[in-house]
Amino acid sequence: MDLVAKPASNYPVAELVDVLNRGFENYFIPIRFTTSTFSNMLRKDGIDLSASRVLLADQIPCGIALIAPRGARRISRLAAMGIAKETRGKGAGSWFMKEILADACGRGDREMVLEVIEQNEPAVKLYQNHGFETVRRLVGFICQGDEAQESETSQLQEIDLGEINRLIAQHGLPDLPWQLSGESIMQMNPPAHVYRDGQAYIAISNPEAEHVAIWSLLVAPEARGNGLGTRLLEQALMTWAGKTWHVPALCPEEFQRVFEKAGFQKESLSQWQMRSIL
Repeated sequence: MDLVAKPASNYPVAELVDVLNRGFENYFIPIRFTTSTFSNMLRKDGIDLSASRVLLADQIPCGIALIAPRGARRISRLAAMGIAKETRGKGAGSWFMKEILADACGRGDREMVLEVIEQNEPAVKLYQNHGFETVRRLVGFICQGDEAQESETSQLQEIDLGEINRLIAQHGLPDLPWQLSGESIMQMNPPAHVYRDGQAYIAISNPEAEHVAIWSLLVAPEARGNGLGTRLLEQALMTWAGKTWHVPALCPEEFQRVFEKAGFQKESLSQWQMRSIL
């Protein structure tokens, strides 16, 4: 089998979507991309198609790796990697991974990061075999908010969406998952919102929708240990009652107790946050 990797920018978007869907066929969880969802992913995750690669086996596209570089920090993220089922188990994934890491070194990257579903053991093993080490477990939560009841007035104050980058840079963990970094959350467009209650901050998707995603929960260091994060979650549940609240499986496990105290249930799916020092 003759393997070659070519820049994804050489291919039209529709063909990239087809290769991506073939790469995630029979995946651990069902995933199906459209041109619209793919284009949104490119924007939100900062994916560079010239740095991304399409894998060809005997001149036929059979895999894809989407790369999001941050040149100023000399770090890149493997945002997605998929191999068509007819090519799996033949060494193509390992060959492709070597090419991806070689490209990162050629760009001058110092580090590559990724997230992988913990229960997807073959993928975890592939990354471990190529030098990736676990940073932490990432978990998700869900909560069905109660219907509106008489209660105290909400204390939430809306702040500018662009302020979240500074806040996370100032107060957040230095090794947050890529999608939870200030640079990534800044790419969210209205109707996403950021609210504060004193020294606690929350970034959420459209609160008027039936399902609301929580993308960031942040408390200033000097105010931690006082239950402000849990209080802010409770304020949000009260302000927009009756919604289904979801935290994607990107939340560092060390924050689990904050969400559980506010009534959130941990979901079964989890991920490993991994990195490779190049």
